[in-house]
Amino acid sequence: MQEDDLSSISISRLLAADNWQQQYKLIIQWGKLLSPKPEIRAVDNLIRGCELPVWLTCTQREGKLYFSFDADSSVIKGLAALLLVQVNDKTPAELLGLDLVASLQSLGLEKHLTPSRNNGLNGIIGRIYELLKCAN
Repeated sequence: MQEDDLSSISISRLLAADNWQQQYKLIIQWGKLLSPKPEIRAVDNLIRGCELPVWLTCTQREGKLYFSFDADSSVIKGLAALLLVQVNDKTPAELLGLDLVASLQSLGLEKHLTPSRNNGLNGIIGRIYELLKCAN
């Protein structure tokens, strides 16, 4: 599976945006960086609790974890990409030291997202931590 190039994603760039509309545009642009991954669209990879179907997998190479994500929504893909830049290429121990919920709360996105998108984002974070437990 080809890895997505997420090098253009930057939390500081999101914070530097003047308003929510600019942040929203960035999130949608970042969602387009995630290529379709029909090979991960299996029941075992489906994240429960999301309004729309989303899929997440994890592989481990040389002690580091790499997550792959797919969905049909550009916004959810963009939010997931924002998470992936924080979790990919990390060891399980490094990931255990991250508080992804607090990291996203510091961005203030939850006040602009619909309840279903917030639930979906929390579902993705929960699944990342579930997969992390399996990697140990």
